[in-house]
Amino acid sequence: MDILNAFHRLPQISYFGVRRDDDFADRLNYKYTVGLLIFFSIIIASKQFSNDHIQCWVPAIFTRNYEIYVSNYCWIHNTYHVNISEASVQRSNEKHYVLRYYQFVPFILLIQALLYLLPRLCWRSFSRHSGLDVRNLMDAAHNLKTVKRFHKHKTIMTYLVSLIHQYVGDPRKKIKQENSRINAYIQGILHCIIGTTNTFNSYLFLLYLFIKILFIISTFVQLYAIRLLLEQKWTVNETMKSFRQIFSGGILKTNPLSKYFPKISMCDFRIIEPNSDDGHKYTVQCVLTINVYNEQIFTVLYIWMNIVLVITVYDFLSWCIFLLFPRLRYSFFTQRIHTQQSIATIRTSMRAFVYDYLQQDGFFILRLIHSNVGDDVTSTILTNLWKNFQRPEKNTTTSTTITTTESSIGATVSLTATGNRGLYSRNEEQNSSLFDYNKTSTNL
Repeated sequence: MDILNAFHRLPQISYFGVRRDDDFADRLNYKYTVGLLIFFSIIIASKQFSNDHIQCWVPAIFTRNYEIYVSNYCWIHNTYHVNISEASVQRSNEKHYVLRYYQFVPFILLIQALLYLLPRLCWRSFSRHSGLDVRNLMDAAHNLKTVKRFHKHKTIMTYLVSLIHQYVGDPRKKIKQENSRINAYIQGILHCIIGTTNTFNSYLFLLYLFIKILFIISTFVQLYAIRLLLEQKWTVNETMKSFRQIFSGGILKTNPLSKYFPKISMCDFRIIEPNSDDGHKYTVQCVLTINVYNEQIFTVLYIWMNIVLVITVYDFLSWCIFLLFPRLRYSFFTQRIHTQQSIATIRTSMRAFVYDYLQQDGFFILRLIHSNVGDDVTSTILTNLWKNFQRPEKNTTTSTTITTTESSIGATVSLTATGNRGLYSRNEEQNSSLFDYNKTSTNL
């Protein structure tokens, strides 16, 4: 069960560490938003441990111990909301609206944070089914940018080119013409999730888009719940009004008559005394000072999540455009490949390189490198991949070597970084042109 195994890798999802197997929109969801939710949860939890989270107005005959007891009782057994500005008949109808949530606001915020972490856990778990360690590949690309020694630069470049070549150059990933494209996609995804090998040329790309959809759904659902709490209409005018309140200071204003965040509530309790069967029933008025913080926190979260939703949707659409329009992928590659010949003279080879060799997952890897490392490193890797693609005799020799090695060890070559290091270590004794990436000091 990969979902369960993902929890064993929770310590690896370092919060303050730099991870490069995603883009800024993803980090905005699972890193910055989660950090904000945890911060607010700590504030509310610390406030609840103080003595002023609720204050009840008790009769004058009550001693100090009675007053503390009543406050604790009303905090634990909930209060109910009434609108003190309306008539008593109308207030009696609202008595049944009991407030049951304010004790659990820190846990609600932590659950919200968990909802933002679950898509990240799914990505870390199911991306391994592709046979490629995306994080290791991105770290190697980043080290390529920072390394200063030429021989280490060449070693890392050879490692990256060979790793990407083994992944995208797998002949099993070629689109089969006898099946429709949709059926091929569905069968490929199911085979990657249920099976142990990846023979689908768009697995990483589609999985990444699915993770972004999970982020969008999570933000949308939480925004809808917060909108109900704040009693706001989810319209463009209300959203712009919330943004204007940030700069005008109106965000700090509270609504004392709020139904969901009432500052004044009522509490009923009964005290059993000697010589009294039913005891005495009391109704006291309480001030929930904790709701001042709750309302402001959820208001800030409402505005923040609107920003996160807009950025995530924009980023999702930008990736979808590249998936739906192959011509844009072709332009992305041709603009960054450095060749001595004009693109017009090698158009046929270039189309084969983009559409048949790299395909969707190859584009996803290189655009992710472009987003995290920069355009220079992406152009260098693409140019070396293009040169490697232009030498078919070398590719044939490499494929033969890999096939021979597979038959000798009786197992499929792993496409992860560990498998590639082991493969090149075994071949180094026979071919001096191959390298051992373990000997570099790039700390991958």
